[in-house]
Amino acid sequence: MSYELNNTGKFLRNLTLSTKFTLAIGFILLTFCVIFSLLIYLHLKNRVIEDANEKTRIIMTQINAVGDYIKHTLRPKMFEVLPNVQNKEEFVVEAMSTTHVTQEVMKRFNADMKDYVFKRVSDNPLNPMDKADELHERLIAFFRENKWQRSWNGIIKAEDKEFLIRVKAIIVEKGCLKCHGAPSTAPKGLIKKYGTKSGFRWKEGDIIGVESVTVPIDIAIGQIKEIAISTFVFGFITLLFLFISLQGAFWSLVSRPLSKLTSVFKGIANGTEPLNQNLIITSHDEIGELTESFNQMAKHLYNAQEDLRKNAETLRSIFEGISDPLALINPDCTPEITNHAYREWISKGKSAVFTKRCEPENCDPDTMCPICFLAKAKKEKKAVSEYWEGDDGNYYYVHLYPIFDDKGDVFKAVHYVKDITDKRKMEEQLRMAEKLAAIGQLSAGIAHEINNPLGGVRLCFNNLMTTSMDEKTKKTHIDVINSGLARIQDIVKQLLDFSKKSALSISPASINTLIENVLNLTDYLISKREIKIIKKLSPDVPEIMVDPNKMEQVFLNIILNAVQSMNGDKGLLTIETSCNNGFCIASFADSGHGISEEILPYIFDPFFTTKPVGEGTGLGLSVSKSIIEQHKGKILVETNPKGTKFTVMLPCDEG
Repeated sequence: MSYELNNTGKFLRNLTLSTKFTLAIGFILLTFCVIFSLLIYLHLKNRVIEDANEKTRIIMTQINAVGDYIKHTLRPKMFEVLPNVQNKEEFVVEAMSTTHVTQEVMKRFNADMKDYVFKRVSDNPLNPMDKADELHERLIAFFRENKWQRSWNGIIKAEDKEFLIRVKAIIVEKGCLKCHGAPSTAPKGLIKKYGTKSGFRWKEGDIIGVESVTVPIDIAIGQIKEIAISTFVFGFITLLFLFISLQGAFWSLVSRPLSKLTSVFKGIANGTEPLNQNLIITSHDEIGELTESFNQMAKHLYNAQEDLRKNAETLRSIFEGISDPLALINPDCTPEITNHAYREWISKGKSAVFTKRCEPENCDPDTMCPICFLAKAKKEKKAVSEYWEGDDGNYYYVHLYPIFDDKGDVFKAVHYVKDITDKRKMEEQLRMAEKLAAIGQLSAGIAHEINNPLGGVRLCFNNLMTTSMDEKTKKTHIDVINSGLARIQDIVKQLLDFSKKSALSISPASINTLIENVLNLTDYLISKREIKIIKKLSPDVPEIMVDPNKMEQVFLNIILNAVQSMNGDKGLLTIETSCNNGFCIASFADSGHGISEEILPYIFDPFFTTKPVGEGTGLGLSVSKSIIEQHKGKILVETNPKGTKFTVMLPCDEG
């Protein structure tokens, strides 16, 4: 059933507008003819039935009047005129029997009105000729079961014909008992004529029989059907001519102009018709308005097409002019659209771009490559941005932005790659500059740390050179000299390790240990400023994969900034470490004056500083942020007038 409905719907959708209009009008006209003819048929049928009902009612009323006259006037008068009729063997049926008189009257009535049939019958009559047939027996039984109902009328079917019948129940009255009561009291003439087998022993109120008037209506209904069919045929023919006229008018006024418009539309779609054409408007009706709208739309589309072509050329020029490689990549790793820089990198055989030889199955999970980046973007369904060191020793920034289909699957990706080798070298130089600036700030403390053991060494040397002493005293002086020199050597080594230039070298390290190393470097400066250090270093913090040297640089920059923010105060620096949600967290909270809202958005910008000229490069926080981001971490800042808190978050499972 569903399949048939689908086929019907598809068939209707494929029809032309004129055909649909034809079918719709034809269906409407046919429906109108059918309904109109049916209404005429029903109306005429109801009128026939009403007329028949009215006539049967009049006949029945007349018969009832005759019967009442016999029962209440003629019969009593006969008994009065013939007082001995009760004992004589004569009974005047023609004057005293209601049934006989009414039937005789109807026989004369039927001489002129043959269609009407009157019957006055009983299932237990005196005269066997008045015996009820099967239909009237059912009617008698109906009245006996429904004693409250005295008459009924309706349509019945008998011998393949339809009749309208009006029936009235005959109820035994007191006067009826003279002839229909006990046989012993009945007139002898009546008993002599009909005998005593039936027609007696009725009681007052009994339903003795029925009287009915029947008229055939099948002929009239048949004529009505013919009238309805004739009306339908005539109306259908008339409406058919009207339909043909409407169809012709529709074709001339609507279908033909629309067909012309459709032809032009198809020509434009197929490329055989120009888009910037102007159709002639032949009328000012809706079709004319539609043609005018088409002209406006065609002009608009033409202008939009030209603008799109120009924009496409502009975008293509911009796309080709981008100095960094840019391409649209298919899921099989083949480049679909590439700019000049991308094609140039392909020709040079750089491993940072995709080529026609790239295949997804060549991805090595242990070796980072563009194929791995694409596989990651398709799997995670989000943009991938990575810093990557290629096999050629250069550094690249790789970005893959996935493009999704209607199902949410990645079916293409935009690949952007940039050679950041020079930028990395510059960043390294900036880091070195910041390290040297930090060393400059630590110089006083370093000098003090070296001068103390150096003074002891010098004093011991002078004593050894100018004073006579025993072997024990001499050994003590030599031990002091060795201890002082070892102290100086450790300080210089620590300073050299911190200041030397090195590539990113990832190894396991504890941030607690790194913080302790930095505090050792800044011990003199912190003590001189009378700053109190509160350490809350959690023992549960695990070792993580970081570059220890660069992370020490980050912590040193933050601690030096905290010390400088508390200049002139006996400040408090709280250092706390913890591990939460996969991150190792180190926070540095000072009791300085905080950072103003105007300055806060710029503190991580390169070369931004609030220090006097010669006291800062403005690179400390910028370099620190870069190092933290290299480690896939975050650096956060919270500030208020009572102090500032820097928080470093490093992932526990990645370097």
